[in-house]
Amino acid sequence: MGALSRPTSSRSIRAVLGSVALLGASALVLSGCATGGSGGDSGSGGDLDLKIGSLLPTTGTLAVLGPPEIAGVQAAVDDINAAKAGIKISTTQKDSGDTSTDIATQSTKALLASGVSAIVGAASSGVSLSVIDQITQAGVVQISPANTSPAFSTYKDDGYYFRTAPSDVLQGQVVAQKIVSDGATKVSVLYGNNDYGIGLDNSVKKYFDENGIELAANVTFDEGASDFTSAVTTALAPNPDALLVISYDEIKVIAEQLKGQGFDFTKLYGVDGNYGVIDDKYTNVDIAGAQFTNPGVKASDDFAAKLDKAAGKKLSVFTYGPESYDATILLALAALQGKATDGKTIRDNLQSVSEGGEKCKTFEDCAKLIKDGKDVDYEGQSGPISFDKNGDPSQAYVSVWKYTAGNKTEYEDAVFGDLTKN
Repeated sequence: MGALSRPTSSRSIRAVLGSVALLGASALVLSGCATGGSGGDSGSGGDLDLKIGSLLPTTGTLAVLGPPEIAGVQAAVDDINAAKAGIKISTTQKDSGDTSTDIATQSTKALLASGVSAIVGAASSGVSLSVIDQITQAGVVQISPANTSPAFSTYKDDGYYFRTAPSDVLQGQVVAQKIVSDGATKVSVLYGNNDYGIGLDNSVKKYFDENGIELAANVTFDEGASDFTSAVTTALAPNPDALLVISYDEIKVIAEQLKGQGFDFTKLYGVDGNYGVIDDKYTNVDIAGAQFTNPGVKASDDFAAKLDKAAGKKLSVFTYGPESYDATILLALAALQGKATDGKTIRDNLQSVSEGGEKCKTFEDCAKLIKDGKDVDYEGQSGPISFDKNGDPSQAYVSVWKYTAGNKTEYEDAVFGDLTKN
């Protein structure tokens, strides 16, 4: 198990708050004019040209995550190009859809055909598992800002897969610990039958077992289901002290059916996949008192404004925006350190620029250190990152958010996890 602790004042805590802005499913070409592709190195003036793709959701069950993630990539591209540090970057956005469609496969095919050296995405673990071979076997780096399934830690990807979000081994510990610290001793879990749901459920069950907490009911549902009456009834039958729902946008229907059974929402807990799906514009049910975990921590005002600017409108959900930003910055730093923009060079330098060197917090500062021949350790908007040999961030923050009246949310706390102490 990872060591969990409250962040101290000496730790710099950054993450994002913001608001959902849906972008079109069509390709989005962000700033920059790179033409290098997977094999291109230098452009005009001797600058490196880095061409990447983003595979992020504008449709499907995780469409709520698309706007902040896409904004995170664009904000990073803007900062990289503005730094004029010897590298220019461009990216093309393609929709990842969800596991009920073949959108991700077609989008990946198009991105690879365009000659990208790296792809930021997908958001869904299930979607990434459906395209990871397609990407990594092409010698292209895949770096997800939101995949949390433990399956990726041991996946045979020849070192081409990375992620800036922590494994659910960590988030599962945090949400389970939160439930227990609130006094629950008898908990029901309702989870989606997919890689994301299964991974989180396993982590939560392990924590409960190790801490003597009764698992009152462990109920699964199929992804894409529209009626959860039976599952909700089964989960509530033992009269649990708390109910944890691990889902995506299914939370809306589940919450309505919980309301129909007179459920007390102060006993409801959720996770990053369903945090923010219910917002202050949703009036079918009010879930005041419910608490949700979400990787990252409360955003600084400056970074929130940066994402708003990149999105071209005000955001209210920032989930995985910082992780998308950091993923893009790290790709550029790896290329800059390796002095080339092909996938292999980026792969071979990503871990190095994330840990072990002189700490730096912006692309511009890190790029200056690299120019001076120094090893860098990029400390990102989402946390310390520090990739391990499997491409996982070994340390991360997970925040806790609480719903108030009118489905507004307020930041409660952040828990620091260190998986190197497992």
